[in-house]
Amino acid sequence: MISSIFDALTGFISSTGWILILALLIDRLCGEPKSWHPLIFFGRWVDLCRQYCQLSLTENSARQRWAGVLAWGLAVVPAVWLLAYVCAVLPTWLENLLSVLVLYFAIGWQSLREHGLAIAKPLNATPLESADLDEARLAVSRIVSRDTQSLSADEVAKAGIESVLENGSDAIFAPIFWFLMLGAPGVLLYRLANTLDAMWGYKNENFLYFGWFAARFDDVLNYLPARLVVYSYGACGHWRTALASARRPSARWKSPNAGPVMAAGAGALGVELGGDAIYFGKTESRPTLGEGVKPQPKHLLEAISLVDKSVYLWGLVICLLL
Repeated sequence: MISSIFDALTGFISSTGWILILALLIDRLCGEPKSWHPLIFFGRWVDLCRQYCQLSLTENSARQRWAGVLAWGLAVVPAVWLLAYVCAVLPTWLENLLSVLVLYFAIGWQSLREHGLAIAKPLNATPLESADLDEARLAVSRIVSRDTQSLSADEVAKAGIESVLENGSDAIFAPIFWFLMLGAPGVLLYRLANTLDAMWGYKNENFLYFGWFAARFDDVLNYLPARLVVYSYGACGHWRTALASARRPSARWKSPNAGPVMAAGAGALGVELGGDAIYFGKTESRPTLGEGVKPQPKHLLEAISLVDKSVYLWGLVICLLL
């Protein structure tokens, strides 16, 4: 029954297109699983790999880096190899169904929208007197690492815009890109590598060397998707300003991928992001990203819309060309 449905659908759009459409529809309708998620089990396995492999901080940096490579391999390679094997032996319709589920679990489109709207709605309440800045500060604190207690409404909006634009690349477009390149195993490889970067990719004493490979590998996997996101944001907003902003030296700040994506998104929206921000009690000077007006609460809604339009653009192009 399911096999015949897939065969009928592929008469109009390729199986790749339908897998993407179904995964995106499930994500928008159901969102992220609330009570459990496969990455919970992965997180427990990652903790065991770290306990087994991480060396004393007194060891030299090279040995600590190799220990991190070993831990990364133990955490990621068996799961990706197993999925690749399963996909190879399954009938085509079952492989397609499994791909839909893997892509759904890897994509965070609806989750990103929910987090962004949780910040935007109290800021953009009508009448303005009913706006709840404390609620917006609390909502933005869930997705950014900076101090949010004393942020103004415009500063909360700016933090939310930066997070939505940056995470749009990691949570939506990079998993889709690696699905197109390597199928379901590519999606799993990306999502596990991205999770390890989030867990180990810190430049502090515990992870400076041990997490080095996890951070660098995630940068490599995100490099091409991030460049495509730059063009996507430009195509769905102010094209010239977006591309010009992404090409400026200031866009290389902090990360080879996050900077250009945020700069392009800022240019597409016609706003300035970046600037000083307080992280863990210390002011960090950041370059200006994009160009235009200072961001206001309404621009956060526009940022969410920009990501949505980019998703629709990717879906349309993939369905037409693949």
